[in-house]
Amino acid sequence: MKKRVILLVSLFAFLLAFAGQSLAADGSKCLIKKIGVSPGAGGTGSSGYMVQLDDTAVPEAWVGTVQFYLSTDLGDSGLATLLTAYSLGKTVWVRTLGTAPGSLISIIYMNN
Repeated sequence: MKKRVILLVSLFAFLLAFAGQSLAADGSKCLIKKIGVSPGAGGTGSSGYMVQLDDTAVPEAWVGTVQFYLSTDLGDSGLATLLTAYSLGKTVWVRTLGTAPGSLISIIYMNN
C-alpha cells in the first residue's frame, strides 16, 4: 500500500512539473487570416485584440486556422506588429499559452 501511494504521488508531481510546458506552443511561420477587436473577449489577461492564425511550418504547432487573443502585456504594440506583418504580406512567429481556440499570445515577431 505504501509503495502504491508513493507511486501515485510521484506520478502526480511529474504531471504537475510538465503540465505548463506542454501547454505553450510556438508557431514559427504563421499566416494571419483575420485581425480584429472584441472588447472584453478572450477572458482574463486578454487585451480584446483577436487574431486568426494558420501555422504553415513543418511540423505545425496546431492544425488549421485557430483564433487567439493578444495578452494585455502585448496590447497596442502587439496589434501594431500584427497589422504591419499583415499589410506587408509577412508571416509571424508567435508563442501561445495553448493551442485551443481563445488561448493567449504572449510573444510576437514578424518574420523576414
